This record gives sequence, structure tokens and C-alpha cells, in this order.
Amino acid sequence: MVEKIVNNAYEEAETLRYLLEKIIAKFNVRINLSDIAGIRKINNQIEDVFRQYSYHNNSFCNHIKKDETLHGLCIKSKNVLCKRIKRPFYGKCYLGIYELYYPVWYKEQLIALICIGQFSNGLEKSLEFVKRKAEKYGLDPAACAKEYASITKEINFSVDDLNGDVWVICNYMSLLYRNAILQRFIESKLSGSMRSAADYYQDKAIISSAVDFINKNYSQNISLDLISKNCYCNPAYLSYLFNKEMGMTITDYINKSKVEYAKRLLDLTDFSITQISQEVGFNDPSYFSKVFKKTQGASPTDYRERKN
Repeated sequence: MVEKIVNNAYEEAETLRYLLEKIIAKFNVRINLSDIAGIRKINNQIEDVFRQYSYHNNSFCNHIKKDETLHGLCIKSKNVLCKRIKRPFYGKCYLGIYELYYPVWYKEQLIALICIGQFSNGLEKSLEFVKRKAEKYGLDPAACAKEYASITKEINFSVDDLNGDVWVICNYMSLLYRNAILQRFIESKLSGSMRSAADYYQDKAIISSAVDFINKNYSQNISLDLISKNCYCNPAYLSYLFNKEMGMTITDYINKSKVEYAKRLLDLTDFSITQISQEVGFNDPSYFSKVFKKTQGASPTDYRERKN
């Protein structure tokens, strides 16, 4: 029985991964996923898929996000977008990267956001916009324009064709979410400890908010009190609920998120271990190496050498 459940979990995740990779290969685009309602918590395999697509991994965005203020603006603009989006649309971020945004709904609840890009809407005009923004925020206009040009492209495919493929993913995510709710309902009823729907959704929203806040701010000095305030939740209850739902403490999850980002930097950059330690929010490189080795079974240096 356990083996069957595990296999089903992998099949769900691999189907979702296949659908995403099919779009990437077919249209030569990048995909970013934002979890709104905790869909990534269906199982560990779905969590891995969302983690893979949870950030804009390109040289332009990575360069911008090195600035703490601009990183904060990225987070803020995405939060505003998630609150306001009602239907799919084509738009740009505050620094000029255009994307196609697709909300994923279950009944009338927004559960996820799919962003597909990255595009320029007329390269020459877009580069002028980027340069003006770079000057406004104290960045090197020429360097920003060069990075922007290297990671964007004009839309050279049928958007209607893309819409059809993305619609399949939206429906599949909604189905996964629906099935997870039904499964939780059945398990609760069988155990004789069924909670009210309001309690269930409240706890789910708390965990989703906590995870989202951590994923966006793990490189900063965040604490249980700060996270609980963002979730409008008592710190003690958040700690208990997080441990119960996630199977780990908040501190362990923060460190896990830091290590995942550190792995990307080790893979994609030539930053020193000290630089990466500071980038992911560890003030002490030795402690960073200790945490990294505990979760990965190898030091940051050994990890990079193995990858190379």
C-alpha cells in the first residue's frame, strides 16, 4: 500500500515536470512557478518540481537581486501581482522583462501562478527603458542592458498555441490540488478527527504563507517572530504547525532553502565560498560549510569539484 502511494506521488510529479519541460523545449522559453495556496506541499516530489521552477535563474535577474533593495522590489511586485491577477495577461516587471502570466484557479481560489518568459517588447525600446531604470537605482546602465539583451527575446511563436499547452498544466495543477483536499478529507474522516473546512484552510494558508516568506527572504536575517507576523499567527502555534506539516523545524527549513540557493551559486558562478556564504545569509563561512555538509554529505568545495 505504501509503495503504491509513493509511486503515485512520483507519477504526479513526473507528469507535471514533463508538461513543463515540453513547453520549455517547444517554445524555447523559461518558466517560473509561484505557489499561492500550498500546492507544493502535496508531496515531496511536487515540492521538488516547484523548487526547480521557483526562481528566475538568469544572469540579469541574478545581477539585480544582489542589491537588497531591488530584491525586495522583485518580491513586492510579485506579491502585488498575485493579489490582483484575474486572468492571463502579457506584462513586464519593474525592470522591463516581459512575461506571459497565467493564474491557476481551483473554483474561485488562486492556487498558483505560472510565469513564462523572458521577452523584450521591441529590443531597442526595451534597452532604453532598462538603462533609465538602472540609472534610477544606481546600477551600471551598460552592464544591465548587456545582460538584459542576452536573456530576452522577441515572441516568435503562436501565443494561442502556447495558451493551449499552458491550459493543460493549469487544469492538471487544479486536479492535483482537488485530489489532495479530497485525500485529506478522507484521511481525517477515517481517523475520526476530521477538522472543519475553515480550520483546514486556515492552517494550510498559514503554512503556505510561511513557506513563501522563507523562500523569498531566506538570504536575510529572518526569525520565527518575523515569519509569524507575516503569517498573522502566534509564533508558538506556527512553530508547532510547521513542524507537524513539514516534518522539520522552521530553522531547518530556512537552512535547507539557503543550501539550495548556495548549490545554484556553486553550479552557476565562480564566487568564493565566503561570497556564497554571505549571499545566502550566513555571516560565518565555517558555519555555512557545516550546515551545507550536514544536508549534502559534502562540503561546498567538494560539492563544486564533483559538479565540475
